[in-house]
Amino acid sequence: MLTQLGTYCQQFDGTLRPLLADISTALAAIDAAGPDNAGRGLQTPLRELQHQMKSLCDKVLEQQAYVLIFGPLKSGKSTLMNAIAGAYVSEVSSLPAYPCLVFVSAGQKREYVLTTYDGSVRTFSAAQELATHIDRAHGELAAAIRAAEQKGVAFDPAEHFPQAIRRVDVRVPGSELASTGAVLVDTPGLYTRMRFGYDRMTRDFRNAAACAIFVVKSDTLFLEQVFAEFQQLLDLFSRIFLVVNVDAHKRDVSPDGKLVPSLEQSKPEAVLQAFQQLAMSAPLQRAAEQGKVRMYPVDLLHAASNSLQRGPNEQMPAGFRAFRQDLSDYLASSDYLAAFLRDSLQRAQTLLAEQNHHMTGQDMVRLGQQTQDLDEQLAWLTGEQARVQQALQYDWTPAFARGHRDVDAEVERSARDAGAKLLRSLGASIDTWFLSSHSLEWLIQGQWTPLVRDYREEVLAAARRTFEQGVAQIDAGLDLPNGVPELVRRAGIDLRQTMAHALAQAGAVAWPKLTTVPVDLQQVPLKRSMLDVVAFRSLDKVRERLFGPLQKPDVKIPGKEKAARLGEPGRLFLHQCVTAFRGQLLPETVAILRQHFGPRVCGLAAKSLQEQLQAHAPRLEQKRAELAAARTRLQALAAPLQKLAAATKGLVPKLAELGRAFDHEVAQLPGKQVVLQPQAKPGPRDARPAAQPNPASGRRP
Repeated sequence: MLTQLGTYCQQFDGTLRPLLADISTALAAIDAAGPDNAGRGLQTPLRELQHQMKSLCDKVLEQQAYVLIFGPLKSGKSTLMNAIAGAYVSEVSSLPAYPCLVFVSAGQKREYVLTTYDGSVRTFSAAQELATHIDRAHGELAAAIRAAEQKGVAFDPAEHFPQAIRRVDVRVPGSELASTGAVLVDTPGLYTRMRFGYDRMTRDFRNAAACAIFVVKSDTLFLEQVFAEFQQLLDLFSRIFLVVNVDAHKRDVSPDGKLVPSLEQSKPEAVLQAFQQLAMSAPLQRAAEQGKVRMYPVDLLHAASNSLQRGPNEQMPAGFRAFRQDLSDYLASSDYLAAFLRDSLQRAQTLLAEQNHHMTGQDMVRLGQQTQDLDEQLAWLTGEQARVQQALQYDWTPAFARGHRDVDAEVERSARDAGAKLLRSLGASIDTWFLSSHSLEWLIQGQWTPLVRDYREEVLAAARRTFEQGVAQIDAGLDLPNGVPELVRRAGIDLRQTMAHALAQAGAVAWPKLTTVPVDLQQVPLKRSMLDVVAFRSLDKVRERLFGPLQKPDVKIPGKEKAARLGEPGRLFLHQCVTAFRGQLLPETVAILRQHFGPRVCGLAAKSLQEQLQAHAPRLEQKRAELAAARTRLQALAAPLQKLAAATKGLVPKLAELGRAFDHEVAQLPGKQVVLQPQAKPGPRDARPAAQPNPASGRRP
């Protein structure tokens, strides 16, 4: 039967293990594809499946019998492991408050292998090196858990901190585990703040035909919270050994004041009887009646000491001898071996079904959709690049026509209305000047120049308001061809800002240097007085004495002098100068502002639009290159995922065929009890030798 079991284990491992390489290739492809791809959602489940499949393959190939040990902190789990293994493993069998499993098995030499949730492995040869690493890892894990709590999310190490330690494998030389093929699996104690629950810690052992040991001190046996999560163990394991750690040296005080052996020392069975009668829950009681839970009072310190010192079996505590015998009998039973075969197949089929679910689920659908979306985006970008090149050849002049018309009309209106007001103001200033004693320089520069400047600024302000009103429209006052406004918007071009920037870039209006009414002093009508005639003063001399130098006529002239010398002819002459200047100023102002807000501003705006579109072209090309690279990465990701999906699907009928052969073998399993013999791990091409029976040691007293 063991030869048949060995053949099954080789066939099982040869069927399932190649899938691990396909999963590794798929995970590497997901990592290489970057963080923003639809396949990223497959990373965590695939990594979890890879770990579970590897654990299953290793277990089946090495024909290991997992024995999980549970219990509160400081309950004696490490001491029990020392007693079972017959070797000192306490320094690593319990990692205080660190929520990972510790696998203790026989080995050629002592070593410690750490495996993290991201699949990385690290090996230590000394326990102190391991302890130092665990201390640092404990702090890092605590920080990650606090960060998740602050975000209000349930902490999952595979997702939130893949660097967390998932398991520690301890190889112990010279251990009694070599005679049973058992692997002791130590779990974090109950009530540790950072545990993720027994459900998570034992998910690798579902359908794995594992049994469990629950260790509890007699002092805490009657505390309800000790068994708060025991129901989960009942749901997961077909056999649970409840070891009550008693203190054989404990003393009580007798009525006469003497120290006498306590109940734990004298009658440990009475402690269990009281627990069964007074404190045992109904589910636990039913499990005990069915034989699913068996209880043993054991002085674990005594048992571990005797085991490590290789003492005679008869000196071993009776409760431990009974426990060890029952454990050996269970692991050597044909029922366990049948469950080993059946459950390994069932576990493999469950894992394949789960993997097939992921490989045909929404993540793969999204991956295909993402590839299709990239193809569509690449096609659109190609068209967008063509549209940009077409826009660069576009004549923008017609686009500004509407804005030109609006500004021109407003300039003409404002120039006309402001011109009439200017003419009245200039005429009024002439009358004021005749009544005053101011010089002609005062009239020309002090009165007329500000009026002319105000006129130009008023017309300019009207033109600017009209321009800004047009720019404020949703289309910035531009009449662009169909499709161009959308292209400009996609290019990130703000038409309003572009027009406003062009106006600012145009700078000040280029007004003529002449900013006042020109007056030719030599043409001003002037009367000579009798004294001028007698003194033989020429008209030019009289004009200079009256007004001052031609370049700066700043001589003050009394009102009577103005009336006498200039009279109405002089007044009329100045009005004619004003009228002539006003007739020239209006068309000149209109023409200058048309040029400024027309060809100048619009030309700058058109140039800016072309430059911005030109700058958009490289961005489009960069985006196209990024999308093309993303598509290449997706293609590189899709190939291994598709291969993995096909391999997963192909394994289903192979396992079904192995199951049919398995059914035939199970039907012929003999009723005798056997113990699995541990096997050396073979190389890739080595054949597995058949396991040999080994009689169990120890009997129930």
